[in-house]
Amino acid sequence: MSDAPIAAKQTKQAGKLNSRAVLMFLLQYSHVITFLILVVAATLASPYFLNSTNILNVLRGASMVGVVSIGMTIVILAKGIDLSAGSLVGVAAITAAALASNGSPVAWIAALALCTALGAINGLMITKLKLEPFIATLAMMIFARGCIYLYSDGGDTYAQGADAMFRALGSGYLWIIPIPVVVFLGLWLIAAYVMKHTRWGRHVYAVGANQDAARVYGIKVDAIKIQVYALAGFLAGVAGLILVSRVSVAEPNAGTLFELDAIAATLIGGTSFDGGVGGVVGTILGVLILAIITNMLNLMGVSPFVQMLAMGLIIVVAVVISNLRNRQR
Repeated sequence: MSDAPIAAKQTKQAGKLNSRAVLMFLLQYSHVITFLILVVAATLASPYFLNSTNILNVLRGASMVGVVSIGMTIVILAKGIDLSAGSLVGVAAITAAALASNGSPVAWIAALALCTALGAINGLMITKLKLEPFIATLAMMIFARGCIYLYSDGGDTYAQGADAMFRALGSGYLWIIPIPVVVFLGLWLIAAYVMKHTRWGRHVYAVGANQDAARVYGIKVDAIKIQVYALAGFLAGVAGLILVSRVSVAEPNAGTLFELDAIAATLIGGTSFDGGVGGVVGTILGVLILAIITNMLNLMGVSPFVQMLAMGLIIVVAVVISNLRNRQR
């Protein structure tokens, strides 16, 4: 009996395995591949892209969404969602602007404490009132934005009497690196370490992967969820402080759509909507990918409305890739 059919079958199986391995590699590192392609494309599209001033401006502009994205990633890892993040950015901005004359420490502490409390309320609504994360954070998004408009009467709130430290947070430099970039990278490094090397980080992953199993293992699921949303609120507050300190004025629509950018960056960075898969390490690439796309389109003179269309398509592609990645596991 000839061994040719057997050999052909083995060759076909080996080909399938190799194809699957290639597909898994492409899906697993899709954000890295996309980032590299975009850098090359942007460099070819505009001679100004690799200019050091432009790069620093891109990083500075990405820092606020980046800080929010860290919190969003941790929330999604716990199988949640936070639609209120953008509104909490606005709450922090207007609170800090209103209290700027009392000194930076007072303004910052008040803004961060308020946003952390509102984030914790998100967690309490989800754990104690048994609301779906989408509903709870949507309600908070509307409530917080309503409070902003009620306080400001729809007008801008100026940070009158802001001191040098207040302004430095958004517009200062550490050597040649903008301070917002330093803050973003510092928070990202801390979050990456906490999520990978601490018990709390492992508990967040466990809650996101299987909530019932986490309870069986003695993890306080409700406490983790409340802490995760409180942390997301705190980080949204940090982004709000950076925003208001850059221009010394808080507009009533400050932070609008930040939550969508953060969700997009999280998904592009490889974190799954199903929870328990991904991490903040990939999120930084998601943030940079969005920032490069925006910058490249700006340098090419593309309409902001077209940029919004591009953002919508990016989110769809990111979700599709995430679903394919999960199916191949």
